[in-house]
Amino acid sequence: MPDNRPAQVIPNVYVESVDKTRSFFIDKLGFEHMMGMVGKDGQLDFCMVVRDGGMVMIARPQEGKATAPSAEIYIEVADADAYHEQVSQQGVKVVDALTTQWWGDRNFSVQDPHGYKLWFFKTVKQWGPDSVPPPGVKLV
Repeated sequence: MPDNRPAQVIPNVYVESVDKTRSFFIDKLGFEHMMGMVGKDGQLDFCMVVRDGGMVMIARPQEGKATAPSAEIYIEVADADAYHEQVSQQGVKVVDALTTQWWGDRNFSVQDPHGYKLWFFKTVKQWGPDSVPPPGVKLV
């Protein structure tokens, strides 16, 4: 039987302070530092953080690249409820409350120090013919 899971996509977010963002992911969200590169000024230019098999790359922008948040990041975790409790205990403000979506994901969101919205999810029910979208939503 073929594996229908999508291939992993790894976001690379541009921020003004890689150190500050890395600390938020590690100290508040429980990610682990995988690797980093220090620039000529002694500050982190780039790093990768991982959790539950997912990765986020964090970088200082190269000249001409924007730093304003332009994306939301959807990260799978082993247990959305336990992870929600963990980040809440770290004092992280939850932006979107923990809930089970009609398509089967249990998720919640937080915002990183640079304004990126980070969604954490666990699929608790496979999407199928009995999945009913909210009124006004048409599936195509």
